[in-house]
Amino acid sequence: MRIPRVPLTRLRTVAVVVLLALSVTPSLGVPPRPQVVVLGFDGADAGLVEAYMKQGELPHLRALMEEGCYARLRPTNPPQTPVSWSSFATGLDPGSTEIFDFIKRDPNTYNPDFAMTSEPRRTFLFGERNAILAGAVVGLFAWIVLLIALRLLRIPRARRWITSVVVAVSLGSGAGYLVHLWLPIELPDAVNHRQGRTMWEIADKVGLRAQVIHVPATFPAERLTLGRMISGLGVPDMRGRIGTPAYYTSDPSFHAGDNEFSLELVRLPGRRGRMETIVVGPYNKTFYDYVLDRRLAAEPSASRAESRRKIEAELKQAGVPRRLDVPMALDVTDSTCTIRVSGQTVRLRPGQWSGFVELKFPMNPLVDLLSPLRGLVRFKLLRLDPEVELYLSPLNFHPDCHPIAFSWPPSYAKEIRQRFGLFKTIGWPEDTWSLPSGVGDENLFLEDMYFTLQKDREIQRGLLSDKKDDLYIQIFYFTDRIGHLFWQFIDTGHPLYDPARAARFAPEVLRAYRAMDEVVGETRAMLDKDATLIVLSDHGFSSFRRGVNYNTWLVQNGLMGLNTPSGDLATLEKFFDTGALLGHVNWTRTKAYALGLGSIYVNLLGREREGIVAPGSEYEEVRRSIIDGLEALVDSATGEKPVNRVWTREQMYTPGFKKDLIPDLRAGNSLNYRVSWQMTLGGVSPDLLEDNRRAWSGDHCSSDPDLIPGILFCNRKLDEKNPRMVDIMPTILQMLDLEPPAGLHGRSLVDRAVALDNL
Repeated sequence: MRIPRVPLTRLRTVAVVVLLALSVTPSLGVPPRPQVVVLGFDGADAGLVEAYMKQGELPHLRALMEEGCYARLRPTNPPQTPVSWSSFATGLDPGSTEIFDFIKRDPNTYNPDFAMTSEPRRTFLFGERNAILAGAVVGLFAWIVLLIALRLLRIPRARRWITSVVVAVSLGSGAGYLVHLWLPIELPDAVNHRQGRTMWEIADKVGLRAQVIHVPATFPAERLTLGRMISGLGVPDMRGRIGTPAYYTSDPSFHAGDNEFSLELVRLPGRRGRMETIVVGPYNKTFYDYVLDRRLAAEPSASRAESRRKIEAELKQAGVPRRLDVPMALDVTDSTCTIRVSGQTVRLRPGQWSGFVELKFPMNPLVDLLSPLRGLVRFKLLRLDPEVELYLSPLNFHPDCHPIAFSWPPSYAKEIRQRFGLFKTIGWPEDTWSLPSGVGDENLFLEDMYFTLQKDREIQRGLLSDKKDDLYIQIFYFTDRIGHLFWQFIDTGHPLYDPARAARFAPEVLRAYRAMDEVVGETRAMLDKDATLIVLSDHGFSSFRRGVNYNTWLVQNGLMGLNTPSGDLATLEKFFDTGALLGHVNWTRTKAYALGLGSIYVNLLGREREGIVAPGSEYEEVRRSIIDGLEALVDSATGEKPVNRVWTREQMYTPGFKKDLIPDLRAGNSLNYRVSWQMTLGGVSPDLLEDNRRAWSGDHCSSDPDLIPGILFCNRKLDEKNPRMVDIMPTILQMLDLEPPAGLHGRSLVDRAVALDNL
C-alpha cells in the first residue's frame, strides 16, 4: 500500500497544534495544580491566640480551625526567628541549616558574627587592573579614531602618528587616573549561611512558580527561574546593621542610658532658628575602609599603627570621607520644624510624620552617575517644647538601589515600587530600638508598626489577586514586635507593670492579633475553593521579667577568667563596627564562655585558638558541671529556677553537624526569664540575676521551646499531634504533589493525617 506524502509544512502545523492543545487542555494533561498559600505571623503566641479565640475575638482563625484544623506548633531549639524559619524552609533542624542563633563565633579568633550572613568582599571587574585596562582601552580607541580622522584630513603621516599617539596617551592616562580615583577595586558582598534546599527551590526546579515575600534568612535574594522573592530578616539597613534610628535633640541632658541598641544621638545647637546638621550615613567601605586595609596589608605589623594614621591623613586630604553623611538643615519655629535634605523640603508640626524622604549619598561623579547610592527614611517631629526632639527612622535602601540584591530578580523590588509605591526594604522593618532607648513613646512604635503593616497588606492583596503563583509565602513581623515591647502591659508580674498604663496599652496587643485575623480573613476570601491556606507562627512568647547572665555564673564558678573587671558595656555599636566584644576574657583561665541567646561554648584545646580543655573526659566533665550547675540554679529573689533545661548539641540535633560551629551546650530558660542583654553580646554583668526594667519586656529567644509553642492552622485536615516546625516543608511539598527529598528531619503532616484517618 502506498502511503500518501504529507507536505512538511502541514506536519509542522499539526505538531504545533497538538503541542498547544496538550499545554492548555486539562483533559489531555495533568489537571491544574491547586495553589498553596502560607501566611506566617512571627511570634504569634499560641496561648494568646487560644484565649482570644475563646473570647470570640478572632473569628476568621476560628472559622479556619473549624474548616480544617488547629494545633500548637513546636518551634526549633532555640526558638528564634531566623532559626525557626530556616527549618520551616528546609525541613532540617538548626544543626543542619547552620542557623542556630542570631550570633556565631569564629573559634580561631573568638570574634562574633551574624549567623545568618557574612560580609565578604568581591572584586569589581578586574580589581587593581581596572585603571590600567581602562586607560589602555580609552587610549587605544582614541588613537585609532584620531589616526583615521587625521588621515581623512590629509595630515602628513609623521604628524598624524605623533599627534594621535600624544593625544591617545594623554586621554588614556587621564581615563586611567579617573578610574583609579572613582571606580572601586572591591565591593561589599553578602553570603547566606543557611544550608539545605528550600521548598521554593524544589518547586522552582520542576516548573512551579513560587512567590516568597519577607521570609527570614533569604538575604541575599535567591535565584529562581520562575519565582519571585523579596528578602526578609537579614537585609541590613544602609549602615550594615539590623536598624539604627537617629534622634535629634536640643536637650543637653538627654542620655540614652545603656544603649546596647546603638541609637544614633545627634545634639542640636539650639531650640529655634536655622540649624545645620547631618543625616549620619553609611560607612564608605569601598573607597575608604577597603583602601586602608589593602595598603595596611603591605605594611610590617610593627609599623601599622603609624601607617594607619598616615594613610587616614592622606585620604582625608584627598577628600575621601570615612562616612557618607548628608547635610541637613532644620528651621525651627514655635510651631513647626522645616527639614531641608537632599533637595527636598518637609515641614512638620509636633506629632506629625513625614512620608518617605529619598536621600542621596554622593560618593564620586562616576559612581553617582552610573549607580547612585540612595536611601529612604521617615521623620517624626516628637515635640518642640521644652526641647526640640526629632526622630529619624533607620536608613532603608531605596527599592531601586540594591548593591546586594534583596529581591529576585534584582529588578523585582523596583517593579513592586512602581506598582505599590515606596516600601521599607530593611529586614527588621518595625522600630523596636527607640522605645527601649528612651526615645519617643509607645505611640511612635504603634504608628510605625501599622504603617509597615498597611503596606505589607497592600502588596499581599495585589500579588495574590494576580493568581499566578503555585506557592505563595509571606511573613508578617508585627505580632512578634508588639510582643517584645508590650508584654509589660499584659503581665501583672513584670517589674514595669503599671495598672494605669496597662489599661491604656494592653488592648493594643489584642488589636494586633485582630489585625492578624483580618489578614487571614481577607486572604481566605481571595483564594479559590481548592486552594490550601496555612497560617502559622515560628514560636510563642514569654514575659521577660528577669535576666540571667551565664558568663557571670561561669566566672563565679571558676570556669571563666577575666583580665579586668567587666565594667565596659558590650553594645551593638562594638559588635557591628569592631566585633571587639570579648576582650575582657583571659582565655588561659577560661574553660567555657557564653555568647548569643543561650549558646555556651567550651574553650576546647585544638579547636579554639587558646583552648585549654582537653577533648574527651575533661570536655565531658566541663559540660556536665555546667548542665548540673545551671539546672540547679535558683533565683533567691523569686524562688524559681531560671533555667528549665540545658541540652548538649547531640541531644538537640541529628548527627552530621559541624563540631567547630555548633555550640557545645544550650541553656533554655524557664517562663519569665531570658538571658541578659550583656550576656547576649558576651559581656559579664556584676549581678548574676537582675530585673528587666526595659520596654523590651517580652521574649522567646532563649526559652525552652516546649514552653512557648507557635500556632498552626490549615483549611484542610492535618495530623494535629505534636507538629513541629521542621514538618512544614515536607507537608507543603506533599500538598504541591512533590516528593519531599530524602534526609529531611521533618515528616509530612498530610501523610500522617491520612494514615490516622484510615485507622
